[in-house]
Amino acid sequence: MRAFHLLARFAACAALITLLFSVRGADAAPSDEQRSEVRDLKVEIRKASNYLKQGKVAESTQTVKLVLERLQRLEGVDPELQESVDQLFGALAPAHAFLELEGVTLPRMRNAAVAEPMMMTPAPGAPAAAPSTLPTMFPAANLSFTKHIAPILVARCGNCHVNQARGQFSASSYEVLLKGPADGVVIFPGQDGGRLVEVIESGDMPRGGQKVAPNELAALKAWIKEGAKFDGADPKANLSMLAPGAAPAPMMRLEVASASGNEKVSFGRDIAPVLVARCISCHDQRNPPGNFSLASFQRLLRGGDSGAPVMPGKPNESLMIQLFKAPAPDRMPRNGPPLTDQQIKNFETWIAEGAKFDGDAPESSMQRVAAYSFAKNATHDELAKAREATSLAKKNLGLPGVAMTTSDRKDVYVMGTLGQDANDEFADQAEKAADDVRRILKAPAGTPLVKGRVTLFLVKAKYDYNEFSKMVERRDVPPTWQGHYWYDVTDAYGVVQLPVNDAYDLDAMFAQVIASNYVASLNTPDWFSDGVGRVVASRIAGKDPRVVAWSNDLPSAVGAMKKADDFVYMRLAPDQNGAVSFAFLKSLMGRSSQFDALMMALRKEMPFDQAFAGAYGKPPAEIAKAWVASGGR
Repeated sequence: MRAFHLLARFAACAALITLLFSVRGADAAPSDEQRSEVRDLKVEIRKASNYLKQGKVAESTQTVKLVLERLQRLEGVDPELQESVDQLFGALAPAHAFLELEGVTLPRMRNAAVAEPMMMTPAPGAPAAAPSTLPTMFPAANLSFTKHIAPILVARCGNCHVNQARGQFSASSYEVLLKGPADGVVIFPGQDGGRLVEVIESGDMPRGGQKVAPNELAALKAWIKEGAKFDGADPKANLSMLAPGAAPAPMMRLEVASASGNEKVSFGRDIAPVLVARCISCHDQRNPPGNFSLASFQRLLRGGDSGAPVMPGKPNESLMIQLFKAPAPDRMPRNGPPLTDQQIKNFETWIAEGAKFDGDAPESSMQRVAAYSFAKNATHDELAKAREATSLAKKNLGLPGVAMTTSDRKDVYVMGTLGQDANDEFADQAEKAADDVRRILKAPAGTPLVKGRVTLFLVKAKYDYNEFSKMVERRDVPPTWQGHYWYDVTDAYGVVQLPVNDAYDLDAMFAQVIASNYVASLNTPDWFSDGVGRVVASRIAGKDPRVVAWSNDLPSAVGAMKKADDFVYMRLAPDQNGAVSFAFLKSLMGRSSQFDALMMALRKEMPFDQAFAGAYGKPPAEIAKAWVASGGR
């Protein structure tokens, strides 16, 4: 369902951008290398768009960022190339615009269609308003709306209530201000107080980091007490015309700050689960109250109609804390009991420590951030228990109505369709394969191979295998595949279509998906973990038809590469990328001392690129280029 909503919104963005960009025919003649880069970028831009259509915001974000970096390197290189660069910027614009609507912070596109603020000008023949800046001193009596009050309202409230009507309240003109919102008037001329004064005195307004100074509030109250009179030419004139020199201060824009790991409160562990449990049912991404969405950390920072929800370092001045502590009916969350004192204290500490982020990606869903943090911090047994529940949910989504039995082992949790006795036999077979993986990859004995265990979904029919991938993973797997792995910290599983008449070696298949999950759990890229899994399968059964097919497919897969490191950046079709990764890892793992050093460094949590360069002397892409140049030796 999320993918459907993203697709619909993305299509709307794409249609709008198409109207804003004109595409010209290209008659440039760039170099062969530049032509290749343009072709590659076209593919990457299509990939970014497809990710969005599948609901994969994080993947699209990463792709868009990389495309922008590469486009900027082409910018201004050659006048004849510039037209192609312009077209690529235009093609990238829909995905870029949509992601920004989702709250993702991206580098600015140099020719993206951006609406500039519209300046209001007097009607023809009307006298120009005298410049009016925000006063620093006010008289005790005889306050002027145009000289004193309008500048205050524009400077302190202009972003939300002069230029917009957030919360259904507009102060765009004197007439509209006096009329008030649908809830009732906010100013009572000749009287003390009123709703406008009350929300300022309480600190509830203005939001977004703005403050009304004490002398400004005193002037506003004195003007109301004196009758809230208008002394301009047109009570319908926009306040920005009456006070053009008192521009509203920019709204606070929060940026993602990464946690150091020394914080007392973790966003993923302590904050995100509360937001998911108590807040996100209302404040999701579909028409949330106050336009405040908690669909992701990025969206949280973006705020809503009331501006920034938190002021890093200042919990008492943060709107979120104020609303958590407010009396009913203003208290948040509105539904259910208030947050506990400890929960509110955690929010206060998190804000006081800088409102920092410690999840996998700021654009990930809030549910994903909470699940990711749980998986990182849980014990093996806690995560294994949780994965039993999430595995059942995946089965119900991907294979509804299909009866499955379960078998519990040390390293694997098996769900199969062939009955309990057969499932137990498969579980024993898979557990033996896990021991083979531990031996081949020299994994430590006596500890779980993968934290939380690997779930194996075993199906008999090709239709069930394909349907699981479509419904759970939102993708179509290659028709030649009969099994694959999936690892993303929160999940670790393999899906296997059981062989008919010994069509392939099941021991090798089990070892492959378990090995790939194990290597992926060491924070390695997909091409590497996939390649290692395939090499492990080849060592279990070197003559297995699947293994033979990978070797046979290598020439055509290499022929599909435009650059020697294409498979490292996952630019090939999945089956082609797998064939090249298999051959490359077969070469790397043949240098056993270097591969062992790499695996040892990964187990010590060294970043992959650093560990790889330490073991093989150069980064993966450079080693890949040398390997291709040598003919795969």
